[in-house]
Amino acid sequence: MSATVLKFPRRKKATKRHPKPRQRVFYAGYRYTGPAMCQDVQQVYLKRHGNEEWSLIFYCEGRSWEIDRFEPIDVPRKLDEYRVHDAPTREELETMGWHDPDDENVYHIAFYRHLGVE
Repeated sequence: MSATVLKFPRRKKATKRHPKPRQRVFYAGYRYTGPAMCQDVQQVYLKRHGNEEWSLIFYCEGRSWEIDRFEPIDVPRKLDEYRVHDAPTREELETMGWHDPDDENVYHIAFYRHLGVE
């Protein structure tokens, strides 16, 4: 009985595009609050929680107030929903540690078939 031993190349660890920064609170922009013609400008911040959740917060009288808490997939939608002006772009969100769950990070099988791998 003979056996053939196959040698495979060692796995290479893929580096993340943007590693998560140590900072957890980032400036998101400003929004107008209050009744019409008496609007106040409210500075809004994005906070990244340890369990992959995000929240919109603002500071008032030395305290932080959470406006809303949501999943990573909802971050761009919530910035639009709360009408945050000067909101960060997707690239800026990625530097903050946000990863787009809808981003295509898996190669399609057709790509491998094109290379001749079955």
